[in-house]
Amino acid sequence: MNITATTTSLTVDDVAASRDFLTTHFGYEQAHAAEGFVSLTRDGAAADVVLLQRGTDILPEAQRDQRASGLILAFTVTGIEEEQERLRTAGANITMPLREELWGERLFQVTDPNGVVLQLVEWSTEPAPRTIQAEFDIDSWDEQPHHEPDEGPKLTRILIRKTYRGALEGTGVAEVLTAQGTAGAGYVASELITGTLEGRQGTFVIQHGGLADGDDQSTFGTVVPHSGTGELAGLSGRATEARPEVLTLTYAFS
Repeated sequence: MNITATTTSLTVDDVAASRDFLTTHFGYEQAHAAEGFVSLTRDGAAADVVLLQRGTDILPEAQRDQRASGLILAFTVTGIEEEQERLRTAGANITMPLREELWGERLFQVTDPNGVVLQLVEWSTEPAPRTIQAEFDIDSWDEQPHHEPDEGPKLTRILIRKTYRGALEGTGVAEVLTAQGTAGAGYVASELITGTLEGRQGTFVIQHGGLADGDDQSTFGTVVPHSGTGELAGLSGRATEARPEVLTLTYAFS
C-alpha cells in the first residue's frame, strides 16, 4: 500500500463557515468544491480536510444526520505562544487557553463556527515526568475541632506527622482542615516533606485535598511551585492520596 496523503473528513452544518475558518486562520486553500462539499489542502505536514454538508447523500444513510463531534483536529507547531496570540487577535474563539501537561505537552484549543475543535500542540524537550508511590506511616495525629454546630458539618484542624518510605524516604508535617458532615466531607492540607526523592535530598511542599459525596470520592493535589530546596529545587508535579496511607507523586524538574 502506497499512501500519498492523509485526509480528515468532517460532517458539518455550514460547510462555508468551516472553510472560511480554516482558510483564514490555518492557511488552508480550497482545492475542490461542489454543492455540500469542499476539499481543503495545505503545504507542509498538515492533513488535508474534506468538509461535507450534513444530510448529503454521499454519506452512508446511517451517518447523514450526524455532525463532527467528539473529534479534535490537532496540529503540532512551533512558537505556540505566538500562535495563540495571532488567533486571539484575529478573533478566533479560543475555548481552552494555553496550558502545559506534566508529560511535556503544551496546547490550546479553538473552536470553529460549527463546533469543530482544533488543537495546537508544542512538545517540550524536557525529560518525561516520573510517577512514584510512597507508603507512609502516621506517627502522630493532633485533632482540634473549632466549629461544632447543631446543623452543618463539623470543622476540625489537624496536625499530622508522617514517615515516608520507598521511592520517597523522609518525613512529612501536614496542617489539615476538614469539614465532616453526615453525607459529605472534605479536607485541604499543606504539607512540608523533608527527605530523599529517588536519590535527591531536600524539602518541598505539597497542597492536597479530597472530597466525599456519599460513596463518591475524589482527591487532588500539587507540588507548590518553587517550593523545592536543595537537590529538589525546581520540582513540580501532582501529588494525591487516592489510597489510604499512600502518596502518589507525578513529578519533573524544570
